[in-house]
Amino acid sequence: MKTIIAGLAVLAALLACQVAPASQAGPAQASASKTVDISNFKFHPQTLDVAKGTRVVFSNSSGVTHTATDAGAFDTGRIKAGQAAAVRFTQKGTFSYHCKIHPFMHGKIVVG
Repeated sequence: MKTIIAGLAVLAALLACQVAPASQAGPAQASASKTVDISNFKFHPQTLDVAKGTRVVFSNSSGVTHTATDAGAFDTGRIKAGQAAAVRFTQKGTFSYHCKIHPFMHGKIVVG
């Protein structure tokens, strides 16, 4: 039963947002791409306002691995130091996320 629930959660996340490593997410459009920097155990900016369809790149400039995760909406997976992962936000709404490894780290993407 847990496997089915986990599978449904993954499916829901894929329908709401598309997640891909930044290197595999395709060419970026200057007006449709924003960056969240991960450094000093914080997301910068902590709140990011974007338009529907925007690709947000989570870039880890810290020395340790992090994630950006909104359970049920998106999960970048582990982003190693010096690496990045991208999420395209295809639905309007507010996405409050955290780092699964360091749960005190929080951020928010507001899609208008």
